[in-house]
Amino acid sequence: MLSTAIIICSIIYAVSIGANDAANSFGDWIGARIGKPIYGMFLCGGFALLGAFLEGGKVSKTIGSGIIDSSYLTLTVAIIGIAGAILWVILATYFGMPISTTHSIVGGIAGLGLAMGVSINWTVLKKIVVCWLFTPTASFIMAFLVYGFLIKFLTKLKVYDKFEKISGVLLTLTSCYVAYTWGANDVGNSVALVIGSGVLSVKTACVIGGLGIFVGAVLFGWKVSQTIGFEITRITPVMGICSDISTALIIHFFTQFKIPVSTTHALVGAVFGIGFAQNRKLVNLKIGRDIATAWIVTPIVSGVISFCLYYVVKFLF
Repeated sequence: MLSTAIIICSIIYAVSIGANDAANSFGDWIGARIGKPIYGMFLCGGFALLGAFLEGGKVSKTIGSGIIDSSYLTLTVAIIGIAGAILWVILATYFGMPISTTHSIVGGIAGLGLAMGVSINWTVLKKIVVCWLFTPTASFIMAFLVYGFLIKFLTKLKVYDKFEKISGVLLTLTSCYVAYTWGANDVGNSVALVIGSGVLSVKTACVIGGLGIFVGAVLFGWKVSQTIGFEITRITPVMGICSDISTALIIHFFTQFKIPVSTTHALVGAVFGIGFAQNRKLVNLKIGRDIATAWIVTPIVSGVISFCLYYVVKFLF
């Protein structure tokens, strides 16, 4: 029963990840009005599933056994960890706020470790937090530079109009690449505890998690996508291409080093970078502050929820 329960919780979390994080890869595609949102969500979910299948195991192991030793991950403990992350992600998705599902699960696991009084691998945790800080900063700088260079290059060659004619196709391709890297990195958020507790093999868990992400993106991904696509700054296809390239390269880089980072951080950082490169006045700084606040609050809230759930379960059973 516990094995079945943790698999179900993992699937629910994967669906919530798909619902909240689909915006990371196709929010700018929707904002640029390339096609109908439902088509974008199908492409997004499909490439995320591919990334989860081919490379999802890399980050899953870091989350599942890197923060606290896997010997402490009993089925009950793993279920509590996933449940804490699920509650916060669903709440944030309801309000259309793009938070980090990576922050949610890492915060949840750390909260569990504190509740159980077990040793936490602070070296791994500090490395993850440093990468969290680096991700939006690097993405901001890269997108700012790439956009500025591309505009000058196209203007100098007087081919900007020609480039715009094919920009929709290019934006679709770059959005699919972001979706692939998202699936590869973020599937670990939903299946890491299933793998760490020994219920499923890495490949099987990643496929199940990828399918959950696909379902979440297709059914619910449009809501947060509108926040990314319309409320930060006005997105054009050229802007979307630059933000996608910056986001995908940053996420794929960290995936190769098995480090769980936030696709949300990378994408939002890139969108802000391009917004500043184009015209600072077009950037909605208020929504930026709201998103940054949600990023800071997320691991704390998830950790507190998991901490409290652990003692509730311990008291009842």
